[in-house]
Amino acid sequence: MQSLTFHDTQFDIVDRNGQPWLRGYQIGTTLGYSNPGKKIHELYTRHADEFSESMTALVKLPDLNPQTGDAGQLREVRIFSLRGAHLLAMFARTKVAKEFRRWVLDVLEGIAIAPANPKRKPKALPNGLTSDQQGALRALVKARIEDLPETARGRAARVCWSALKAKFGCGYKEIAPEQFTEAVSLVARIVLEGELLEPEAPKVLGRLPIDFPIEDWKARNPHQFQHDDARSNILTMTCGDVLLCEYSPAEALLGQLAEAGYRVEGPLYELRSLRSLAKRLDLTMRLMAGNLRQALDGFESDRRTLQRFEGAKAQR
Repeated sequence: MQSLTFHDTQFDIVDRNGQPWLRGYQIGTTLGYSNPGKKIHELYTRHADEFSESMTALVKLPDLNPQTGDAGQLREVRIFSLRGAHLLAMFARTKVAKEFRRWVLDVLEGIAIAPANPKRKPKALPNGLTSDQQGALRALVKARIEDLPETARGRAARVCWSALKAKFGCGYKEIAPEQFTEAVSLVARIVLEGELLEPEAPKVLGRLPIDFPIEDWKARNPHQFQHDDARSNILTMTCGDVLLCEYSPAEALLGQLAEAGYRVEGPLYELRSLRSLAKRLDLTMRLMAGNLRQALDGFESDRRTLQRFEGAKAQR
């Protein structure tokens, strides 16, 4: 059995009927999850109905020491065939998932796919795909379209099936079994309208004309800095002052980076979240101040009433 290595991960291959199967934990590690075992379990559990017996199985394997490679105690482990690993990567949303899917397809193209049970041939149409292969194609199409907007899913599914028919000149069930890997590769590589594409490289290279001095911020929002000491770099703005600023240098900077082709949705989202938090904090403080003022007014009223009562009592 050949060794399989993707980036820095060399898979500990499980040989089943002459085919390489991979440990779920190692697939999760390769996909970039910080808790690979748990994440792969969650992905599989969420989509368990789309995995056939030829794609995943529970087997007893010895634990492997990552430092020495020594085998340890036997325990039940979930493993996946290459087709199962490909389907897992379709559900994954990590940065490396797309590259891993392509790698799996390249490996599949170089390996003859043997039936899961050599004593019994899977049911197939005359000169067509087996039932397992048909199910795998349907699951792949479903995985491709499930994250698209609901209004785009029907059209995207038709694009996938039409591409298969145009390529092989027949419905997907009639595709020859030996062309299954090619069919999977075709569906996996179709660009569907509405899906998130890979981020583009920055459109602007080199030094950007970034210049956002604090004097410019103050000049554009003069009323929000009226309490500041001009001799100090310490700002005394309140939450309300921040919210009333008509010009935000942080948003302007992020907007400039976005126009240059950089992906800055994360910091922009964080900035707007902080603004929302500041707004809620400002409203809470105003409400607390109003309640405190009302309580003090009530206390003062009670004090005066008590004074009048004591004065009247003393005159009797």
